[in-house]
Amino acid sequence: MKITDVKVDLLRNGRMLLRVSTDEGITGLAEAPGRSPKVTAAYFDELITPLIMGEDPRRTNQIWERLFFGPRDGTPPRLPIQLVGAVDIACWDILGKATGRPVYDLMGGAARTTIPLYWSVGNGWKKTPEQMLADVRVGWDQGFRSFKIRMDWRSHRQDANPDKDFAMFKLVREFLPAEIYLGFDANNGYSVKTAVRQGHRMEELGVSHFEEPLPQYDLPGLRQVVDALEVAISTGEQEQTRWRFRDLIDLANPDILQPDILNAGGISEVKRIYEMAVAANKPVMPHSPSSGVNSLASLHAYSTVTNAIRPHEFSIEFGGTAESSAELWKEPVLPKAGEIAIPARPGLGLELNEKALPKFLA
Repeated sequence: MKITDVKVDLLRNGRMLLRVSTDEGITGLAEAPGRSPKVTAAYFDELITPLIMGEDPRRTNQIWERLFFGPRDGTPPRLPIQLVGAVDIACWDILGKATGRPVYDLMGGAARTTIPLYWSVGNGWKKTPEQMLADVRVGWDQGFRSFKIRMDWRSHRQDANPDKDFAMFKLVREFLPAEIYLGFDANNGYSVKTAVRQGHRMEELGVSHFEEPLPQYDLPGLRQVVDALEVAISTGEQEQTRWRFRDLIDLANPDILQPDILNAGGISEVKRIYEMAVAANKPVMPHSPSSGVNSLASLHAYSTVTNAIRPHEFSIEFGGTAESSAELWKEPVLPKAGEIAIPARPGLGLELNEKALPKFLA
């Protein structure tokens, strides 16, 4: 089997659909990072496609290393890891379709194929507590029974308004029954002292996990927060590759690891990170909020971790609801009552509806 074509198309919902075609009529699917479609397309046209054209996509490790490290002659330069991850996801999809097996089987088998989701709601920095609660109610009414609210701060907005953040958490916590999962994501927005104070206040009300309290680069500071609080501290969505996760564990020792299927480097690399997490006795809880191909890839990988019992992230804020793009697929995979069932179909379980594609193209 050989790769014969690579296409990247911008969709109306802001996503970029990646299709890797082969000489045996099998096409692998993924989503490429789409914040700058022209730049992404140029990467594929000028650098990625020439590197993988004619290669066997079933050799996922070889493809990954060729893209990440570059060819032996040193050219072209190393590619952004998100692009490597997108190609890797498409290659795993091809491998599954070629063997007639779902991706989770190729990774050793699923411990479970129905996975609970948590309703992830953001932009807390510009919302009132009442507005955040209204958005949480939307998920509640749809049957979700696990939640996370995100402040969507960044490190340059450090300690901007922690009291309002806490008031928001308090209002949502008081609305939800005590047994309902509720995480809080500071999105890198606090200093060490503020994070510790905020964490203690949330502990008193009942918080399920405290995500990214500090800037992503401050591993020594994160270790201080981890040691000071009882609540589980989670991080990792911005980390890239197994080597950075090794350093994250060694230096910061967070309680929960949260690799993103694209940022980490695709299915191949997330599998390695999960194995590392199991060896370090670290729970995992993926960051991959958007419904679509990459989220399904994340669910396949997550399903293979036997002790991974926490809910998987889900949001409609990055490309719309799953239902809004359902027609794009012959057999869409949709959440139901706060859960998602991973299909036992070959590959990732999605086949493109070619007739419907034109209406989704930007």
